[in-house]
Amino acid sequence: MVTSKITRRRFLKATGVGAAAMLLSGTSGTAEDSRDRPNIVYILADDMGYGDLACQNPESKIPTPNLDKLATEGMRFTDAHSPSAVCSPTRYGILTGRYCWRSRLKRGVLRPWDRTLIEPGRLTVGALLKKHGYTTACIGKWHLGWDWRTKDGAVVQRGNGKNSWKEIDFTKPIEGGPTTKGFDYYFGTAVPNYPPYCFIENDKTLGIPSVPKPASMFGNPGPMLPGWKLVDILGALQKKAVEFIDRHAGKPFFLYMPLTAPHTPIAPAEEFVGKSKAGAYGDLVHQVDHVAGQVISALKRNGLEKNTLVIFTSDNGSPQ
Repeated sequence: MVTSKITRRRFLKATGVGAAAMLLSGTSGTAEDSRDRPNIVYILADDMGYGDLACQNPESKIPTPNLDKLATEGMRFTDAHSPSAVCSPTRYGILTGRYCWRSRLKRGVLRPWDRTLIEPGRLTVGALLKKHGYTTACIGKWHLGWDWRTKDGAVVQRGNGKNSWKEIDFTKPIEGGPTTKGFDYYFGTAVPNYPPYCFIENDKTLGIPSVPKPASMFGNPGPMLPGWKLVDILGALQKKAVEFIDRHAGKPFFLYMPLTAPHTPIAPAEEFVGKSKAGAYGDLVHQVDHVAGQVISALKRNGLEKNTLVIFTSDNGSPQ
């Protein structure tokens, strides 16, 4: 679904014809023409089912008032097709405009510690928008790989065995991530059920993941920041997204927000537990709706509602 207070003519000019014309002419964004360019907020849910939202399923047992309103005020696309049924290839396609089978990933998804998937020099949406005066941020689940360094300086090809993470030097910058692929700022996690279990900001882990993830916690084995809680992830992404909007309200920005939910782990924050009639999964979808609502509220509070294109979609359907 897409919504914006800008007119269709301005939308097409700013995001399609206008961008193409600037590329062909070799011009770049300027302060004068950037005022007419819409901010772009792209919220990507993870494994959300088509029938989870009330606007698409009147019998849904999940309250989704913010996304229902977004659909009512904007445009809803009901015949859409994902480039893949799983995470990594979908994200590769969104950011590069290429089918993922053109990359080295021919099937499945990237595994823990896999190297960056987007090729060096490959144009991304973030890099394109940066050329035209946008400040860009990726806040959420990356799942497109990083180049981790071991303590002897080698690049990790993939973690082999439960103890291979002990060879990684978490004090070194992480290479090949979002800030090398067109984004000015990054905050989030590789995958919520992949190590390292900690937040990553730009090219550094926030803290040193130094203890093994307990077997009782959902996810692959690997290092964890002491005190790490899965229920805190979605709320932290919401907070960082709102802060980004508040900080950059003065000029065009692109916020790519690939959420970690409602993909597993099914871990809604305490204030959302029991708020749906669809169990823990429904509670997590309800929290996703709340996150979208807080992002939209931040746009309104900053007077950006009439000049912002908001896109909400899912990377693919529910696994159920």
